[in-house]
This record gives sequence, structure tokens and C-alpha cells, in this order.
Amino acid sequence: MPQLRSGWLTIFPGGRWFLQLPRQNLHILRGRKQLYSRLGAFDTPKRVYLGLPKRQPGRIRTRINWRTVNDTLKLGPLIGILTVGNGQHFFGNRQNFKDIALSGKKLGALVYVFTPQSINWDKKSVRGFLYDEQQDHWLEADLPFPHVVYNRIPSRKAEKRSDVQATLNQIDSLQNVTLFNRCFFDKQKLFQTLSNYTEVTPFLPETKKFDSLQRFRLFCNQHRFVYLKPVLGKAGEGIMRVEHKRDHWLVQRLKEQKAVTRQFSTLEGVWKHVKGHTRGKHYIMQQGIHRAHYLRKPFDVRVLVQKNGKGEWGVTGIGIRRAGIQSITTHVPRGGSIHSLGTVLRAIFKEDAGKIEGKIKETALTIASALNHAIEGLAEMSMDMGLTKEGQLWLFEANAKPEKFDEPTIRRTSLSNLIHYSQYVSRLQNNRELASG
Repeated sequence: MPQLRSGWLTIFPGGRWFLQLPRQNLHILRGRKQLYSRLGAFDTPKRVYLGLPKRQPGRIRTRINWRTVNDTLKLGPLIGILTVGNGQHFFGNRQNFKDIALSGKKLGALVYVFTPQSINWDKKSVRGFLYDEQQDHWLEADLPFPHVVYNRIPSRKAEKRSDVQATLNQIDSLQNVTLFNRCFFDKQKLFQTLSNYTEVTPFLPETKKFDSLQRFRLFCNQHRFVYLKPVLGKAGEGIMRVEHKRDHWLVQRLKEQKAVTRQFSTLEGVWKHVKGHTRGKHYIMQQGIHRAHYLRKPFDVRVLVQKNGKGEWGVTGIGIRRAGIQSITTHVPRGGSIHSLGTVLRAIFKEDAGKIEGKIKETALTIASALNHAIEGLAEMSMDMGLTKEGQLWLFEANAKPEKFDEPTIRRTSLSNLIHYSQYVSRLQNNRELASG
């Protein structure tokens, strides 16, 4: 395969691209001012000027990997972050998009944001948004179709739109484009899928559909401690906790970041109460787990797993999320707090802390491998796990579109993994092109 090199790419929204080469590669110029180039997933023909342009406002400058094949210039990878928008605006976590774009700038990939409406299928191009670090704003530009599409549609509602589904299906069908993290996970389907893998079942709390009083009564009498979770929920929204205490049942739910508790003498009363708060949404019932405590409060183990620059699953980082004083979840926006994995494990498990950490990593990778076998196009996910004082691990949920971790080291590693994985799949595409040519 032709050697991959790095240079500096300058893009003007008006359409002119300049590539500045390192001194040791100047022989490639051969006195020319431009090179014939084929850019993006569909090898869109484009003139790329060689050298450093005069300093002008309204330009994007980024490091880019490049190679030449038969005197033709190829740049990339081009990574498109897919979201939704409204006219000249796009939605989603803009700070996250900035971080990804800057990581691409450092590691040699061009990152831009685009929407389903911005795709020109006839020309195989997009009207995308490039991040201008100097001015701290996004510039619109006509861009080639990306090699890699990172799905960051911000909500399940948006992802279900017919135009978004049609776009995702069409992108997914393209052999020369990699689409990863195709859709949000459905909690009910997630646990049904994982229950088919014997290597994963020891970590799954019993999970059933919340759909009838009879099923609810049977489940609560069996476990005496149950969580009710919306199938399509996120960030702890809508979760309720049901627990038997002596001669009564307690129901807790979140209201304005605090837990509201109600007491009932019968499960029929509990049923009527919780049904009134499900608001017609689909829910699951999940066996409650008595987790280990740190500083007198239970905690979750949050794990981020990603594919790396070799296309292999790895554990990017692990964080502890401790429940708040007046909260039934560990989510930080709902009162939870962040703690170091090593500190917490050493406080609870003493000399066995290293063994428990190794078990967490091994379990996370086992679950990721099983999901990857069942669901195509996965490249990252976060998991919330419970850990008992005996060291038993339980999977509470997994998220196909993880939010950024607050721990700086995990955040930096997650961004570089994202770019390196995109470079890996782009190289695979190039190898297939060369083999077929």
C-alpha cells in the first residue's frame, strides 16, 4: 500500500483547498502548483493547490493524512458527524463536536458536521460545517462525502423520523462508507439479546416487560426489590424504585432532582401509582441489586469501551458514579458524584482491588463482544454496572451513544480512539479499493 504521510490542509469555504507538504516531501511537487485529487468516499474529483495560501479570514487549517496513488492525491479520512438540523443550523452537543474536530486536527483527519438534508446524493457530496478554532464558530462548506459517518443523532425521537431513517439506511448500504453506532439501544431488546449469550447471563439481573398487574405482582413478590425503567429513557429519567419493607411497599421516584417516597400496603396500590407516572411509555422491570457502598451511599461502575486503531475492543476508562443524598440514581446531573475507581475499590476490597478492576474490564469486553456479534456497526458503548460488596458484577444498562466522560484522561483517550478507529476502517476501505483495482 502507498505510504501514508502527513501535511497541513487549508480549506476556504468558497471551495479552494491547499495542501502544504513537509520539506522532505517537496519532491512530489515537481514544480506543479496543483495535484489531481480524488476526495472522500466516492473519489470526488477536485483540484488541490500545493503550498501555503496567503493569510485570509474565513479559512480552516488542519493536519491531514495523505498519500498518492498513480500520481493522484488522496486525503483522509474524512469523518462526518451526522446529526439533525434546521436550515443553516444543526443540533446536538456542539462542545462534543468541537472536541472531535480538534482531535481530528491533531491526528490527521478532517472532521465536519452534516445533516440528512445537507446530502446531495446526485453529486455524492454534503453541505457540511467545519469548526473554525480561531473564531470559535462553524463555517458552512461544500464537502466530499465522508469515508466514515459517526451517528450522533441527539434523540430517539429525531432518529425515528422517516427522513433520518431513510438516510441511515442509504448510508448503511454504501460499501465504501463506514457507519457506526447505527441507533440507540432499546433496554428491553438489549437484555433479550444478551440473554442468548451464556458468557453474559451471569451478569444480567432478571428483566421483564412491565405490562400487567399479574406480571408485576409476581415479579415483585419474587424479588422484593425492583427498579422500573423506561425502555427508551436516558440519564436516569423516569426511573422508579419499588421495595418491600416489613408490612408495606415503598415507591421512590425522582421529582426535581430529589427522591419522592410513597408508602402502600398492597401491590395493587403500587401498581396504580406507578402506572400513573409511566405516562403511556413502555417500561421494563429489573431485579434490584444491593450494591456495595462508598461513603455510605451506593455507586455504579461506568465503563467506556471502544474499538481502537486496530479495530479491536478495549476499555477506554472506568469511573465511579456515587448516588446523591436525595437521589435513586447515580447520574451526576441528578445529584450523583464522581470518584476514582482505584480509591473506591481499595476502600472496599483492600488488597483484592486490582483483581476486581481486572474483572470489571474482562466483563465489559465480554459484553461488548456479545453485542457486537448481535448488532452490526458498533464501535463504542458505555455500560452502567453494579458491584456488590462480595465482588459480584451486574449489568444495569448499556448506551450506544455515550455522553462524554468527565474524567479528563478518559475523555482524551476516547477522542483519540474515535479518530484512530476511523483511520483504521478508512485504511481497510483503501486496501479493498487497491485489491479490486
